[in-house]
Amino acid sequence: MRDLVAVGFRCAQPLECGAMTTKRTSESNVERGPFAWLLITQVVFVAMSPVISSFPRGRWIQVAVLFAILIAGVYAAAARRGFLIIALFLLVPALFAWLGPDVFSVTEDEVSRLLSAAACFAFTAVVVTAAVAGHRNVSRETIIGGIDVYLLIGMAFMFLHQAVGIANPAAYTMDGKFLSELSSSAPEFPSLSTMLYFSFTTLTTLGYGDIVPRSSIARLLTSTESVMGQLYVAIFIARLVSIQVSQRIVQSRRSDES
Repeated sequence: MRDLVAVGFRCAQPLECGAMTTKRTSESNVERGPFAWLLITQVVFVAMSPVISSFPRGRWIQVAVLFAILIAGVYAAAARRGFLIIALFLLVPALFAWLGPDVFSVTEDEVSRLLSAAACFAFTAVVVTAAVAGHRNVSRETIIGGIDVYLLIGMAFMFLHQAVGIANPAAYTMDGKFLSELSSSAPEFPSLSTMLYFSFTTLTTLGYGDIVPRSSIARLLTSTESVMGQLYVAIFIARLVSIQVSQRIVQSRRSDES
């Protein structure tokens, strides 16, 4: 009987029922973002980079997967018009830098490509963070989105580390030798796979010590990334706990009212 009265009371307030339905619909739409595709493309890139880096056209395969990640990021930004405009504003110059003709010197062109990619990945991390922060319930998409952001941070710093390594060949050393001496004479070395490894060992603060930053900018990037990695994990876990506690409080109140 009490349940029937409660249902009647809710239906007697159509405006509130409509607002609640709209709110729930909007929340479910937010949670149905393309986070899974973003995660899949990132995992594919991380897994294949060490394997194909030595292939003749391995670099272009890496670039293709990187742009697949960025396209998934643009799709994630499509939920908000402002984010979508900014994403396209960053993606178009990045496409031109990577696929268009060289404009400056070989080193300057390569650095511009890496910086444009870093900007795209950093903005994608911001977009996914904003979407995940809007979740009212802890769902699979919330967890996947959090993992996406962590990987995006590491990959954004990967581009920054490589840009610094190309601009200053003495910025990093491995086993006492500069990375530029251990790699090919091609302008893209140190390679993406090498800096991907260094970026994630820095982000997780493992710090094996085989690759060491030597220049002031390289050390600043390394320390910034390690701090961001620790802060992100702590804040994300705290956010999940907060949402979970809020969920239980709401469920407890509903059970008491019924």
